[in-house]
Amino acid sequence: MITDMKNNVLILCFFALFLGSGCHQVQRSNKAEGELIPITKAALYDSCSVYFGDFGNYPKCNDAAPIGIFDSGTGGLTVMEAILTLDLFNNITGEEGPDGISDFAGETFIYLADQANMPYGNYSAENKTDFLRELIIQDALFLLGHKVKSMVVACNTATATGLHDIQTLLEMSRTGVSVTGVINAGVAGALELISKDESLAIGVMATVGTIQTEGYQRTIEKMSRELGYTGTIQVVNQSGMGFAEAVDEEPDFVLRSAKQPRTTYRGPALNHPDYPIDPQLLDAYHFDFKNNGMLYAGSPGAYTQLQLNAASNYARYHLLSLVEQLRASPNPQVLKVLIMGCTHYPYHKETLRMMLDELRHYSVDDHFPYRDIIAQDVVLVDPSVNTAKELYILLRDQKLFSSSGDFSPSGFYITVPNSDVEEASLESPGRFTYDYKYGRNPGVLVEDVQMVPFSPDNIGIETINRFRSAIPITFSIIPNLQ
Repeated sequence: MITDMKNNVLILCFFALFLGSGCHQVQRSNKAEGELIPITKAALYDSCSVYFGDFGNYPKCNDAAPIGIFDSGTGGLTVMEAILTLDLFNNITGEEGPDGISDFAGETFIYLADQANMPYGNYSAENKTDFLRELIIQDALFLLGHKVKSMVVACNTATATGLHDIQTLLEMSRTGVSVTGVINAGVAGALELISKDESLAIGVMATVGTIQTEGYQRTIEKMSRELGYTGTIQVVNQSGMGFAEAVDEEPDFVLRSAKQPRTTYRGPALNHPDYPIDPQLLDAYHFDFKNNGMLYAGSPGAYTQLQLNAASNYARYHLLSLVEQLRASPNPQVLKVLIMGCTHYPYHKETLRMMLDELRHYSVDDHFPYRDIIAQDVVLVDPSVNTAKELYILLRDQKLFSSSGDFSPSGFYITVPNSDVEEASLESPGRFTYDYKYGRNPGVLVEDVQMVPFSPDNIGIETINRFRSAIPITFSIIPNLQ
């Protein structure tokens, strides 16, 4: 269904894409229904549910169909940029070797940013993992409603938490749609950089939810073992609480208009019980205080409050926390690889790179505390590049590449709160309150979000400018933002 908003933006309610006529129970496979989460069961079997997918009429082997990508916010556009700019293969033969043409030149895309429900990384901390699994399936159903031929889970937390659920849905729906996640691709990219007998540390910066699932830890251990790596690989995990939120300017973590510490702030702080800012390390953090990038009370050397108020300062806080964690470990290996395990983090890749160099040169009384544990040229791994490569190989092997399309008809959608739902608690027209967002439970059908096209009404000017500079090819094909 399509509803008019006051600003005449078209609201796309994805549920209508699935509704069949009449209610009936659908028989799809002999897999026990008890193994399925409720929303998957509804999508497969219950034609009266708004989640129901009429998968029997799904177009098979349609090479002209779009590729679907979803993330918890706009961070996944870094994955899309890697896909659009990939040139590792010959477009005629499919063999490895660039030919000066984008490997996906003939494709169109559907992108969904679940901005209203982000960040996904906090649901596990609030004991809402089951609800997050439901949100992830909703994202997948939206893309299936657009009849995509393949799906990319651009979100690391969604990959760690819900990839198996999506695989189950796709297998049982018999749509023939494949799915690619970013974690395996990121680990494969990291391991390609090291020799099999090398001992080193791999740093992983990711959301709280991704780290709690141990998705990267387990995948590194499993893949290195299967590939015959014999050196000591020390994995150092850092939960980037607030980092992704700051990139997308969630007001609980960044508020540009703020000029002094806030009671509503939820990020790292001087006295935070889990993510304290260490006043003894202020010189090493090298925070940027300009333009209210740090909110504080007191004075240098005697701060009584410190709050991060810029995404670059979140990058600095979490990178130093990771390095300090490595330094405190027994027999620390040298950090040679850093995986940016969240799609939002590559937006601040240069900050991370700059700080690694700063830390190597940082000294206290002529002592260099970090030089021996940080390699001179730490490689920053963006899983999006390997994800793009894996997607290419998958579509090539399935013979599903389009030869006649182009990027321009691609669609970009973002979730916004449905203001017509009375129980939905909002702190501003475009934001749920924290307590409402993380207080919801699975299995309760409330259409509290709507999928709308990207526009300046739901994408801030700072974010638009970031798109323009950081993801220029993707930005050039997003309608309404030029």
